[in-house]
Amino acid sequence: MKLFHLSDLHLGKRVYAFSMLQDQRYVLEQVCALAEKHQLDGILLSGDLYDKPIPPVEAVQL
Repeated sequence: MKLFHLSDLHLGKRVYAFSMLQDQRYVLEQVCALAEKHQLDGILLSGDLYDKPIPPVEAVQL
């Protein structure tokens, strides 16, 4: 079984007033492309998926 392991994504993180969502979207698109290319069986997400206990709507949609 081939898995892709990701952890501590902190989706929705802001650095000062700068949103990281565009960068995070790009990285997740690359992860999906690699998963398809390598015919992975699954993607394992662990750690902090969101940056805050109640994430912004945009982070959840991402």
